Amino acid sequence: MAYKTILVHLNRASRCAAILQPALQLARRHTAHVIGLYVQTDVRTFYPVDGMGSIRVLEADLAAEQKNAETVAATFAKTTADQPFTAEFRSIPATMRDHAANALAHATTVDLIVASQNDPDWDRSPHLDFPERLILESGRPVLVVPYVGTYPVIGQTVVVAWKPGREAARAVFNAIPIMKTAKLVHILQIAEGNQPVEPDTELAATLARHGIKANISTSQAVGQSVGSELLSRLFDLNADLLVMGAYGHARLREYVFGGATRDLTQQMTVPTLFSH
Repeated sequence: MAYKTILVHLNRASRCAAILQPALQLARRHTAHVIGLYVQTDVRTFYPVDGMGSIRVLEADLAAEQKNAETVAATFAKTTADQPFTAEFRSIPATMRDHAANALAHATTVDLIVASQNDPDWDRSPHLDFPERLILESGRPVLVVPYVGTYPVIGQTVVVAWKPGREAARAVFNAIPIMKTAKLVHILQIAEGNQPVEPDTELAATLARHGIKANISTSQAVGQSVGSELLSRLFDLNADLLVMGAYGHARLREYVFGGATRDLTQQMTVPTLFSH
């Protein structure tokens, strides 16, 4: 099992190299084909033109968008040059106002998608960062990279947030290509409050047949949310990758572990592989 086609959603020059970093690590390990996807932003959808002042703002934004697109393309070309894998850059026009729909048209036929976490400090992030849509609608595993920091090493210490169910099961088995080369894999089960936790040895046994030795650990979220407990355990275990399932209605964005996935997507500390 290997990731042979990896699609990276790129939309912001200042974070381009950081988002590519984990994707290129995996591409080198699996000799994958990397697709850098840039959806050309129609800035006119953000600003109404109602006078000369607005026209000048629009012209400045059009110029900034052109520069951003050129910088992203140049960064992708530079970071993928002379690598042991093939790469292509796709710059596509936004044929629909829904930027996620434009990206999803290219996302359903790949092995893995890499995208950025939403950035609360970027005013266009709600329109141009849409990891939840990619997770819920692509049918593919999505590696979400935090909007801050750099991640030169991922997949050496992997934590699987395990709760028996379709979404978590899909996430685990979608992550097998990463876990096969990991140094440490932890299966972490977290219960709310004082509920007892029965270690699930079946998953560890299945992974062992793939040559993956996994440690089983349990925890209880007492006096805090499951998401907060999970974040604490990631720190304790020195994890560089989290694997977990996500599910829900597209409109309500309801996720597995109650609000745990919501907590993780908002307070992400390590790259996280989600599956739906």
